[in-house]
Amino acid sequence: MSEAATADDWRRLVFDETVAGFLLVDQLGKIVGANAWARRMFGFVAEAEIVGLPLSLLLPGASPVAGGSDLGLQGLRRDGARFPVDAHFSSLARDGAAILLATIVDLRETNAEEAALIARAEELERVNERLARFAFVASQDLQEPLRKIAVFGDLMEEAILRRDTDEILRANEVMRLSALRARALVQDLLSFSRIVNDELELASLDLRAAIELALAALSQTIAETRARVEIDLPDVAIEADATQFQHLVQNILANAIKYRKPGLPATIDVRAFRDENSLCLAIADEGIGFEAQYAHKIFEPLKQLHSKVDYPGSGVGLAICKAIADRHGWRLSVEAQPDVGATFFIALPLRDAS
Repeated sequence: MSEAATADDWRRLVFDETVAGFLLVDQLGKIVGANAWARRMFGFVAEAEIVGLPLSLLLPGASPVAGGSDLGLQGLRRDGARFPVDAHFSSLARDGAAILLATIVDLRETNAEEAALIARAEELERVNERLARFAFVASQDLQEPLRKIAVFGDLMEEAILRRDTDEILRANEVMRLSALRARALVQDLLSFSRIVNDELELASLDLRAAIELALAALSQTIAETRARVEIDLPDVAIEADATQFQHLVQNILANAIKYRKPGLPATIDVRAFRDENSLCLAIADEGIGFEAQYAHKIFEPLKQLHSKVDYPGSGVGLAICKAIADRHGWRLSVEAQPDVGATFFIALPLRDAS
């Protein structure tokens, strides 16, 4: 047997036996060849049944270009069923004519490990996007205290030369507060980074016990502000990272205490509503509230709707809450009215306490 014949036999063996769908497509977009895997994928038995069909019939929406890929396509089986596929197109020569080799991957064949890797990659992409956005906003906010330190450092130097004690003290206080502000921003950046990067340690948590732990962490603040907290919760268990869930609830409770009406103690109502498969945790306060149009913006990093003088802080707490909810696959939302208060909703799947 000649070397050419041996090579042809080898190519035919690879074409027929590879566990991926191969379709040969001519310049008119018609199928001129298909391996067994492709025929099985699209519901055909004999090659003669598929040869001559337009590629667009099996891959609606495909754009076959040599060297190109079409990701996220829907394949169409002979019986009309659709299924997810990825396609890659390569240029070949056959009997002196240029044809395309379409390599089709049936995404239903993707195993659990590959699916987990894809999900992890998508999560990392979201994490990196959040961190990049947060780092950009933080860098902008850091410029303000650093600028003050530089300006008042020069003023202090001039005041020292003039021996102006009052001006020295004033410059020193501004520089101290600016340094504290810059340090707080850096600490919040690190905290946000840990929240979105640390591995989740999921466990079954009793909802009431987890809420009470968050309240215990705020016990001193609750006592100092004379805040009133009412709890009405069913006996259910949730699956969550214990530390992150406590962090989420604690941040929302602290937010309610912070934005209470001037001269009045905070009143907070913690309730949960459930159906067979899910639970909605609602944390309501009677604080100063805000306009409904800002309901999405308050979850953005370093976003503050109220005066930093009256309500100091970096505006990272609720961004951390959103990141925790997103990582768990929960839905976090808020409804509010000015001078009426705000209610935060956390929708999550539940497990029986047993």
